[in-house]
Amino acid sequence: MMVQDIEKYMDYCRLFIGEKCAVTDEEIDEALNQFANMFTHIDKLEVKKRLMSLYTLPIAPYKTILDNNNPGAGWFSNNNYARKNEIEWSFWNRYQRFLRDKEKYQPGVIFQLDKLTDEILDNLYDPALVDINFSKKGLVVGQVQSGKTSNFTGLICKAVDAGFNVVIVFAGILDDLRTQTQSRLEKCFLGFTTKDIRRIQDSERIGIGVGLIDNKPIAHAFTTVVSDFKESTVNSLGANFQTKEPILFVVKKNGRILANLKKWLSKKDLDGKSVLFIDDEADNASVNTSKDKNKASSINNKIREILSLFRRNAYVGYTATPYANIFIDRTDEKDLFPRHFIVNLPTPPAYLSPEKVFGLDTEDGQPLPIVNIVKDYKDFVPDKHKLTDVETLSYQNIPESLKYAIRCFILACAVRCVRGQDNKHNSMLIHLSRFQVWQNEIKLLVERLFKFYQSDILADDAQIYMQLKKDFEENYICGTGNLQMEYKSFLQTTAEVRGSQYSVIKQGIESVSWNEVKKYLYHVVSKIEVKALNGASSDSLAYEEHKDGYYVIAIGGDKLSRGLTLEGLTISYFLRASKMYDTLMQMGRWFGYRPRYVDVCRLFISEEISSWFKNITMANNELREDFDYLWESHGSPQQFALKVRTSPGLLITSPLKMFSTKDVQVSWASTLVETYSLRRTKESIDNNFKLTSDFLLSLGDRYMKDGKDDPRGYLWINVSSKQICNYIEHFEIADTSRIKMNLEKMSEYIQSCVNEHGELKFWRVILRNNQELHDNHHTNSDKSVYYLANGILPGICTNRTRVGIPEQDDNVYNLKNYHLISGPKDEFIDMDILGEDLTKALDETIEIKKELHAKNPNVKEWDKKYPSPTLVRQKYRSPNNPLLIIYPLNPEKANVIGFDGKIKQDVECFNQNDTPFIGFAIVFPNSKNSKGVKYKVNEVKDLIDTEINFEETNDNHYPDEE
Repeated sequence: MMVQDIEKYMDYCRLFIGEKCAVTDEEIDEALNQFANMFTHIDKLEVKKRLMSLYTLPIAPYKTILDNNNPGAGWFSNNNYARKNEIEWSFWNRYQRFLRDKEKYQPGVIFQLDKLTDEILDNLYDPALVDINFSKKGLVVGQVQSGKTSNFTGLICKAVDAGFNVVIVFAGILDDLRTQTQSRLEKCFLGFTTKDIRRIQDSERIGIGVGLIDNKPIAHAFTTVVSDFKESTVNSLGANFQTKEPILFVVKKNGRILANLKKWLSKKDLDGKSVLFIDDEADNASVNTSKDKNKASSINNKIREILSLFRRNAYVGYTATPYANIFIDRTDEKDLFPRHFIVNLPTPPAYLSPEKVFGLDTEDGQPLPIVNIVKDYKDFVPDKHKLTDVETLSYQNIPESLKYAIRCFILACAVRCVRGQDNKHNSMLIHLSRFQVWQNEIKLLVERLFKFYQSDILADDAQIYMQLKKDFEENYICGTGNLQMEYKSFLQTTAEVRGSQYSVIKQGIESVSWNEVKKYLYHVVSKIEVKALNGASSDSLAYEEHKDGYYVIAIGGDKLSRGLTLEGLTISYFLRASKMYDTLMQMGRWFGYRPRYVDVCRLFISEEISSWFKNITMANNELREDFDYLWESHGSPQQFALKVRTSPGLLITSPLKMFSTKDVQVSWASTLVETYSLRRTKESIDNNFKLTSDFLLSLGDRYMKDGKDDPRGYLWINVSSKQICNYIEHFEIADTSRIKMNLEKMSEYIQSCVNEHGELKFWRVILRNNQELHDNHHTNSDKSVYYLANGILPGICTNRTRVGIPEQDDNVYNLKNYHLISGPKDEFIDMDILGEDLTKALDETIEIKKELHAKNPNVKEWDKKYPSPTLVRQKYRSPNNPLLIIYPLNPEKANVIGFDGKIKQDVECFNQNDTPFIGFAIVFPNSKNSKGVKYKVNEVKDLIDTEINFEETNDNHYPDEE
């Protein structure tokens, strides 16, 4: 009762304060005092602490790259919002209240959603302009399980308020996902349930969600939670398609369903309709997979045909894995490439992201302590098991790690109960096989094991309590030798999460005792159910039917892999994975929001899958960096992500979705390119060292200011482009970085700039020397000193720690954070030595950031003493003064491994002579050569057969439906 009273006290205070992104301490105190007499039994300091965290939640700005040639865009912002002010935002206002009062969204999150949906709507068209034809295409990129449904629901509400009168949502390829999407839109947009098809007429509707706040905004459902689109269903609804009120379709991406919808719509008068298409999981099934460029694949073609029925249509795709979308043929205007805008949603601070799970966004590379490596599963479910091998499954072979994981789920539910979350949903995911017959057999074994734990707890068995107490309080060790695994206790994990750097993630996490947990074990095991979710099972997830919290262990495969939300997911036991970036990332159902219970979450995966997720996260981050660069340089969607880093043994996306990627145009204009991944063999180290020494000797006299070298490095000017190209063409980098950094193609780009535009002719070269760091700290080891060019160029190496990598990649030296070889001010060293004034660039940077801050307070003002590097490359560095910075790297740092949270010295050092590694960075100025050079993004040769069951099956084979 106390928890509910605290929430009620907070609700009153929020209403009093209003929907502000930030409030003062005095405003919160005033609100608390206003209602103090009503809640005398509540600790005001506790409520104040929660309110402060609510109103001080940092909100990162979203970023949008736009096509400047977008007729109809800016339809309410260009007239100073006069058109916007004419609109009665009834659906949006109702939804906004629902998010605030019922879903308890933070004010800043609602404010951000309001801004985002305004911008998307503004980049579509004015639906009131009935005499003009429009066809718009855009894409919104978020994170897996980060709230994309809330985003497109907000857009739907605003679109129908503005005058869009038909909304068609393409909701995945499975019935469960379509039903889940239909159900959410009923709660958050329609305001009534369609479970009883006889009671969805205006006067008989059963109100839910937003409908309980205000039932006046009227919209109509032409699909239901029990039925996808069927003409017979629509006829039974007695629905009038020509109504002026908005109409909603939620349809599966299924060939027969879409064909039926197109046929039905073709018989209607569509001239007065403005239609908004929302494509959820837009990279899945919607993308053209046809080898014949003159013939689109089934689903892609049907979506195109439905769009073309309407003179005025807007298509907005939503995805967390946009690889397939950005590889769409950009020359085909009928296809679904998001040519008009792409929105990059930031990672919310409260979101449990891949970076936080795998430790890729921290200075010391330490993840949250929730990942557990599993080694003992192969006797139970071998890696390459076959459909017919199911008889090998046995109760005796259930791995200890799985037994422990199930006990962890029981404990996680109990901890949440102690924290007042007993009425919240709790889920456990078990994904071991893609075969349904295996899943159903595993369900029987898991159910049998759980029943054993359940009966012992209900019988007050001392042994099970002793085991659970040990799991809760002590680190758990199982297995021996190479199969030994150590898992952290709940007490230790909670302590580490509370001590982590993630201030938002750890909010509200308090330590609990075993005695508190023990009190809830009866309650927990009485509620847990075990379900198998696949087409061969009648089981289903029943979250909506359990208002007091649904506790479920869900066993499945592809059905749990994409889009479907597992509410309150705490424990994931995940050992079967795709080898495609997008499918694998979408399988990560454990990413998302875990308010006040992230410390009880556990992810059990193999070491191989862990390394795959790390590699894909790196590629995804680089993709977002490319996006940020385009946003800063005012680029267009057509320029987005022409190259994506590859990883050995993995595919970026389905091979069938990359036919248009074999030859694309890449430009390096205004970019900083760095060698982030080097080969770690003695031959490669010696080759790059000798190559660099010979190159520097060939440059002749270096530039000295007042007869002295700068302590930051040696400088040469007026170096020919031919010398530069020869150097980088013979430089060796790791195979893992060749797609992202094709040095032969880069050389071709340089030569084309020289020959076609007279640019990049004369280069500057810096051999970086960290002498100033040595002078300030007076500490360096023998290995940090280098002697290049036959010993005439001595200096201090740059320190760059090797990133933790799996053993099979031991020959690779991946630099810290996979891209940070260059320091933030390094690319100005030559300009500084030569006396080129960057004051104007700094002033312009400050002014730009100040303007952005005025529009969005979450954008920080510029407080550095140097200008924006991107701005300098774009505007202040001459096209005839590109810069090559060479970095001798301390070999000690290449022999340290930080893997799975442990730092250890690598005893098998390939670099016995202590020769420095050599890396480099190139600073490319802006260029007229915007088209760049042809670039092969991916050579599709391997892994196709192994992945056909994950995506190609879904994309190309659809069961017939009535």
